[in-house]
Amino acid sequence: MLALVTGGSRGVGYYLAKELRRRGYHVILIAKNEERVLRAAKELEAEGYAIDLSRDFKEVGKIIEKRKPKVVINNAGFGLYGEFVTQDEDRLLEMIDLNVKALTYLTKKAMEKMKEGYIMNVASVAACKPLARAAVYAATKAYVEHLTRSLIQEAPPGIHLSYLLLGPTDTDFWRVANWPVGKLRKLMLSLQKVARKALAHMLRGHRRIVIGNIYRLYCLGK
Repeated sequence: MLALVTGGSRGVGYYLAKELRRRGYHVILIAKNEERVLRAAKELEAEGYAIDLSRDFKEVGKIIEKRKPKVVINNAGFGLYGEFVTQDEDRLLEMIDLNVKALTYLTKKAMEKMKEGYIMNVASVAACKPLARAAVYAATKAYVEHLTRSLIQEAPPGIHLSYLLLGPTDTDFWRVANWPVGKLRKLMLSLQKVARKALAHMLRGHRRIVIGNIYRLYCLGK
């Protein structure tokens, strides 16, 4: 069994890949940084490819076309925190390209080429409500949620789509986003728990996945 995980060199993606390996899958890791992805691939006895998904996502589409994995997890993405009018325009557009454009393309390729299996798109609890100072990030994750919910209705037989509304998790996301953690530190989920529970829900065919009671309450009604 073959699985492909984007953003698989660290954080949530790495632990999802680690859990897939534990369950007997051969894993293909996709990430931007060559050193990190090759190191992660060695640690997990997986395949690793250094690809910048914000620009070269069609290269990953070719891998999906050729290898036809049973599991595709679109995890790659990043956030930015700060006043909208002062944020760097190029970084905002890069975030949209990665969080939205690449994920859309790879979801389409997976639906086209997979004969059966699972596609999980990683969104965020930021999708559940408007979020000042992270407006564009929240909007990209709301897109991921709405896209996946719509495609669930179109999925061909044998293809199971799901979306993960990920709560704050202990990764370097916050550093990259320049996002102050503050009291969130006490509410952060562990990577092991997120990976284990998210995959268990996905493989049971659950469509909407939220880990942690506090985050289920936060997204109540969504």
